[in-house]
Amino acid sequence: MESRTITVEGLRTRVLVEEGRGAEREPIVLIHGVGGWAENWRPVMAALAATGRQVIAIDLPGFGESERPRRVRYFGPDEAFYPRFVIAAMDVLGIERAHIAGNSMGGAVAYMTAVTAPSRTRSLVLVAPGGLGRDVAFFLRACSLPGFGLVARLPRPRRAAREGLRTCFYDAGRITPELYAEAERYGNSSFPEFVRALSAGVGIRGVRRSLREAWVARAPLYTGPALVVWGREDFVLPLRHLADVHATLPQAQVALIEHCGHMPQAERPEEFLAATLPFLERAEQAAAA
Repeated sequence: MESRTITVEGLRTRVLVEEGRGAEREPIVLIHGVGGWAENWRPVMAALAATGRQVIAIDLPGFGESERPRRVRYFGPDEAFYPRFVIAAMDVLGIERAHIAGNSMGGAVAYMTAVTAPSRTRSLVLVAPGGLGRDVAFFLRACSLPGFGLVARLPRPRRAAREGLRTCFYDAGRITPELYAEAERYGNSSFPEFVRALSAGVGIRGVRRSLREAWVARAPLYTGPALVVWGREDFVLPLRHLADVHATLPQAQVALIEHCGHMPQAERPEEFLAATLPFLERAEQAAAA
């Protein structure tokens, strides 16, 4: 796995690249959740690349090692920054079309990218995606309270990022030492951006209604293959959001992973791959037919 630094939308951006070997297949672009970083996808990148695909995990601006954006309209809905950023990153990397996968807020970004640029999206993999249902955990909604942005700039104890990571797992025993170390390295430093990005899309009552309605209305623009992967014991975004996903993307296939929380690709990578790899094959076969 190679770390590269590119410039996207004028921002220094880190991407992790796992090069596939053998047949030329369409690449896979992976998008982490709010407060996350590219290595959140590390447990599945080698296996995805082993199928002959280039695999790219992006540090979104302000997270991991990517430069923080200035004032942007993260979710728009008009002139939305996040889907524009993903498309621009694909341009810089020379990717015409890709399978696009996202976890949590990254799932919302992947969805927005697909409906913004359907011709650039071979398939869509939504992993416990945000935004399609309205309710979210209270500790996330609390980030929208007045003054919380100022609080986010204060020094945080080292344990805070570790505790935040644990909420994303059903079985915390599956969190690797590397993941804990990365949480301390990236999680605390990106917390102000975490609050800024999250509060742009979430209010005290949940996902902002006007944003959700605007993006859900655009769902018919993407008619390609879609897969939704969810951990049955997800505490952050509850499984009942699946009803909203079905209503928005009726073509979506669903894979539920038992004994799993909010990050299936990290907590249960084997089960994640068992659902995702056949889906990618079917998506490419359907395109070639």
